[in-house]
This record gives sequence, C-alpha cells and structure tokens, in this order.
Amino acid sequence: MTEEKFVRVNELVPNIRNINLLAKIIELGDTRFVTNRKTGEEHQVRDVLIGDESGIVFLSAWNEIIDQLKEGSIYEFSNVKTILFRRKIRVSFGKKGSIEESDKLIDNVNMENNISEKEYGFSP
Repeated sequence: MTEEKFVRVNELVPNIRNINLLAKIIELGDTRFVTNRKTGEEHQVRDVLIGDESGIVFLSAWNEIIDQLKEGSIYEFSNVKTILFRRKIRVSFGKKGSIEESDKLIDNVNMENNISEKEYGFSP
C-alpha cells in the first residue's frame, strides 16, 4: 500500500467516507447470519473491535472479509466509511473498502476511549 494518511480512531465522526485507518484487531465477535430483506440472500456479519493508540471502535465485517481477520493482527483499512448503527458509530467497508495486513506497529491500544459507546442524536 502506498503511504497514505491514516485517520486516528478518536478522529472518527459519523458518516464520513474514504477513510484510511491503521488498526489492531482487539476482539472478534460472534459471526451471525442476516437475510437481505429485498433479495432474500443470506449474509454473514461479525462485530470486530479494532483500535489504535487513540481509542477503539467497532467494525462491521461482512462475508469474505470475516475470514481474513486475525485477533492481535494489525491491518490497513482503505477507503472505508463510518456509519451510525442504532445511533452509535462504527466502521464499515461499503462497496469500495479494502483491507491489507500491515507490518506497522501499534504498541498500546487505548481501551479507555471506545467511540462506539457514544450515542448520536438525529439531525433536525
């Protein structure tokens, strides 16, 4: 991957696109199955806690991406976005997002600053 500017977890706000994030996988949640209401297709989704020195956030990993993730590994997330799910922020791949394992280091993850815990209200 080329040298791109990485956003820090504590800089994330709702509904931004084209984010590059360097983060460590802290915890892999359970994989569950959801059905697309329009097509009836079944998809796998997994909540993944990721973080850096500035904080932690939940990532929604879907389908084939789930198998690529290893707890404790560091990844470069390219062209991802933030969404609000139940009024809380999370990172999502969308259609253009990609992931690549990184050789960069993240020494200490700030577990005290979980930005996915903050609730956002609705805009008037």
